[in-house]
Amino acid sequence: MSRTMKDKTNWKMIAAIILAVQFLAGTATVAVVLWLNLLPAVYVVLISVVLLWLLTVVYYFFYSGISKKKRKQMDRQKKKQMINIKRSAGCVLSAFVMVLCVVVSSMLVQAGNTLRRVSSQVVMTDTVSVYVLKDNPANDMLDARDYVFALTENQDYENTKKTVTEINAQVEKEISTKSFENMFEMIDALMDGTVDAMILNAAYVELIESEDEYEDFSLKTKTLFDHETETIVTESSQTREKNITENAFVIYISGSDTRNTGLNTSTRSDVNILAVINPKTKQVLLINTPRDYYVDIAVSPGAKDKLTHCGVYGIDCSMESLSNLYDEHVDYYAKINFSGFETLIDAIGGITIESEKSFTTYKDNYYISQGINQLDGKRALSYVRERKAFADGDNARGRHQMQMIEAIIKKVSSGTTILSNYSGILSSLEGMFTTSMSQDEIAALVKMQLTDGAGWNVKSFAVNGTGSKQHVYSMPGKRTYVTIPDETTVSYAKLLVDKTIDGVILTDEDMVQPTYAPQQ
Repeated sequence: MSRTMKDKTNWKMIAAIILAVQFLAGTATVAVVLWLNLLPAVYVVLISVVLLWLLTVVYYFFYSGISKKKRKQMDRQKKKQMINIKRSAGCVLSAFVMVLCVVVSSMLVQAGNTLRRVSSQVVMTDTVSVYVLKDNPANDMLDARDYVFALTENQDYENTKKTVTEINAQVEKEISTKSFENMFEMIDALMDGTVDAMILNAAYVELIESEDEYEDFSLKTKTLFDHETETIVTESSQTREKNITENAFVIYISGSDTRNTGLNTSTRSDVNILAVINPKTKQVLLINTPRDYYVDIAVSPGAKDKLTHCGVYGIDCSMESLSNLYDEHVDYYAKINFSGFETLIDAIGGITIESEKSFTTYKDNYYISQGINQLDGKRALSYVRERKAFADGDNARGRHQMQMIEAIIKKVSSGTTILSNYSGILSSLEGMFTTSMSQDEIAALVKMQLTDGAGWNVKSFAVNGTGSKQHVYSMPGKRTYVTIPDETTVSYAKLLVDKTIDGVILTDEDMVQPTYAPQQ
């Protein structure tokens, strides 16, 4: 075999290998797109056609010869040079396609994994702890096996019983317990030495320390033992029957502006926003409810408590309590860590906020001017946490939180924001929220948005009320500050919810409550 023939044979083998690898890379990319199930069918077909066309172009560069007419006009050196140029161009194009396929596939896999994690089965965690005084010599439960443990049967008794069972197994004996009417009586008994230890859900510590006489509880105590119990948050049959690309649905957006609570930990909620979404009209209505709103608490029909305290009993309690308040079934929830927004906002290049007045934030001392402000993550977080600079306190904070949600929706749905920092945005989402919406439901919404590309009309409304001191379910024997609902604003919020679900497009004028009580 001549050298020329041998070179041709070797080249054909190399070209076949390159084409095969490019074909496999393209096939893998299409497979990942299909697995992720976020793109409409037309997009998948378009991607497949483009990849196949690029494969054809590379094939042409590798195997097409020189026409007879041109061959006669070229000497042997020029022919070889022309062939090498085409082969080189084919190699460069093929390498580019393969690298692009790897990068895109990697990004899509990352997106799929992030989506799976934020929308996996929701499991809420309660931590029940054993508390002793700070100077108690015990270091673990074995040291405390002969202690008298205070407990209450009136607050989270089911988890308390599980904890006692776990302690008995650990110390290999049945511990001595003493029952009290409520957690404050337990604390008093611990402080005066009537008992040696107390068993209490850690979520109640925030409630305890909100009372002036117990604000140093954590400073005076330490924990010897933590027992975690998990509760699965399930959808109702009413929610499961909905097609969220066709039917209106309601999401409860819950969260805390503190930095020390996990997303799946039962705790008070400082953020209580209902997002009523109509996918057909592209209408989003955000309803803010102050955290101190005095509502019927779902865990004890007929009893009233602050809305924020509902979170201590689980996300289901908050959802049902709000559902009762507004006479509308709440389908899903998204629990937000507002501290996580800091990373997200930086990842999308900041947000634009219009402030109703100039002020300096209480935390971090950032100056916010009246009118338009460009905010990075730290300033945006400080802005939405601010309440001391406003006469209506929590209501102002709720408005700002809704402002932020609207600003983020606008920013991420416009231009090339997502593409410019894809990895950073995905990373921030993982730490920012978790949702009870399934991966398939989120994918269906994304596909719908990519198909029609329509903009969303986002409107916000906040209910209000008057301050008062009242007894609450979660703190028996104590009168604490609450916000008594203004029923006219609640009624108007119900009207707006009904309009959104019925397909009415809301205007800015609709967000101004009339001076009379609306007729529903």
